[in-house]
Amino acid sequence: MYLYIETLKQRLDAINQLRVDRALAAMGPAFQQVYSLLPTLLHYHHPLMPGYLDGNVPKGICLYTPDETQRHYLNELELYRGMSVQDPPKGELPITGVYTMGSTSSVGQSCSSDLDIWVCHQSWLDSEERQLLQRKCSLLESWAASLGVEVSFFLIDENRFRHNESGSLGGEDCGSTQHILLLDEFYRTAVRLAGKRILWNMVPCDEEEHYDDYVMTLYAQGVLTPNEWLDLGGLSSLSAEEYFGASLWQLYKSIDSPYKAVLKTLLLEAYSWEYPNPRLLAKDIKQRLHDGEIVSFGLDPYCMMLERVTEYLTAIEDFTRLDLVRRCFYLKVCEKLSRERACVGWRREVLTQLVKEWEWDDARLAMLDNRANWKIDQVREAHNELLDAMMQSYRNLIRFARRNNLSVSASPQDIGVLTRKLYAAFEALPGKVTLVNPQISPDLSEPNLTFIYVPPGRANRSGWYLYNRAPNIESIISHQPLEYNRYLNKLVAWAWFNGLLTSRTRLYIKGNGIVDLPKLQEMVADVSHHFPLRLPAPTPKALYSPCEIRHLAIIVNLEYDRQLRSAIRWCILISVSWMSSALARIKIAWWVAWTCCTATRGTKCVRCTSTASNR
Repeated sequence: MYLYIETLKQRLDAINQLRVDRALAAMGPAFQQVYSLLPTLLHYHHPLMPGYLDGNVPKGICLYTPDETQRHYLNELELYRGMSVQDPPKGELPITGVYTMGSTSSVGQSCSSDLDIWVCHQSWLDSEERQLLQRKCSLLESWAASLGVEVSFFLIDENRFRHNESGSLGGEDCGSTQHILLLDEFYRTAVRLAGKRILWNMVPCDEEEHYDDYVMTLYAQGVLTPNEWLDLGGLSSLSAEEYFGASLWQLYKSIDSPYKAVLKTLLLEAYSWEYPNPRLLAKDIKQRLHDGEIVSFGLDPYCMMLERVTEYLTAIEDFTRLDLVRRCFYLKVCEKLSRERACVGWRREVLTQLVKEWEWDDARLAMLDNRANWKIDQVREAHNELLDAMMQSYRNLIRFARRNNLSVSASPQDIGVLTRKLYAAFEALPGKVTLVNPQISPDLSEPNLTFIYVPPGRANRSGWYLYNRAPNIESIISHQPLEYNRYLNKLVAWAWFNGLLTSRTRLYIKGNGIVDLPKLQEMVADVSHHFPLRLPAPTPKALYSPCEIRHLAIIVNLEYDRQLRSAIRWCILISVSWMSSALARIKIAWWVAWTCCTATRGTKCVRCTSTASNR
């Protein structure tokens, strides 16, 4: 038993070091500096160090010894700034360990990846000490941000998962809807930066049901020493309620970052397909660790997630979503295989092997590698694919809930927030400007936009058509319009809020004799002045609160003669935090709505019940 445990410890240390090396190799100097120094900044507390604040701030990481880079940093502070470094007192220190989780060190890590850091601490810290440690972590986040590195810290009580505690919805810790699944992700992706090794890795998969008994046996036999290990508990059975809440959370995240979240969403769907006996991915990785598989990319958590989802989608013969998942994976890895590289790293080797298995041709690689230049047609096609995939996952989730007669255990507030955002993103409404580019392409701007009016009585519908080219008759006839609307104002809003229309866009108009180019340009200037192009995503607090109007403008309907006093027509353009209509149906988060008013002077408008003479 002792030799087996020692072998496992060596394997665990080897794969942890491999992941640390991969994380550093994938990123630039600023990331490397932050990644390397965070343990030192948490172990020590000094006015000359980033993150310092007054008070009895907990400091000291168990079993921490500075490496060469960290020792060089400390020596420089001592030599050039006169800092006297004092080690924390001996014994059990407040911080059990510091770990990264998520895509860091995996094939999914890219140059734009952020850092999610778990700071695991002793349960005996009081509330004041926890608040001070949280404030220090916030200061360290600001320090990292000043270097261009996005870091998020999460304080984790070592007994949190044993007591089934969770945070509220709104951070990456997944709110009150996840417990075992959050621990599953941590165990399969964690990289130890400093502190205690993770005990769960030492327990064989076939002993998972007797996790605590097995651990106590190891302690009793003297094979392991309790104060050298972080014990967050075993992966017990997954409840249907937790799966339901976790899947809703992933759908919530996929609205804003669909390419990033679709793979995790489908992993949860694969778990539900295997329910009530799902094979948690962390257990697969641990089994390979116990089997001695260390160097191969099969231990990469991102590759293993793709492998599991591929098995599931192949089994149910859903090859449409399988192709989408592969494209999402390829784009997440961010290695452009259509372009030659002087240095071929391990991530590129992995992706090359997968693409060969998928039998992709050069044209597909070139198309995906050109994502930064995708325009509205490609983005709308991708958006529709992603939406179809998410809605299929949502329908499967509803069927799962019905099969298991679920009474959802997540808090009513969390479920309300999740549901509102789902409705906000997916429900199509009259007057709503649909946003089609949720982080799919960085720039949809067009150099030329032409608005063409078709009067009644023609073969095409009467109204306005938008083209992304100058008004050359040959090019217009040979291309489909980007968008149609009965009202010019709404078509302008659609082009503006989706990023096609910018200050550099050349505008052309073939109107109905009333609207000319100066009027169009004036309206575009007004819309761009009053409404920001990039609206922040609604916070959970905003989604749970009553709807608030954030921006409002009353704009004359330009296609009507403003000199006609008997029929005053205009529209109201608003953006809101989220909307509940007069029919009390949940509507939309951060959207643009239009209300066209046709009331004659002195009468009531049937839509807004206000008097036209007062406008």
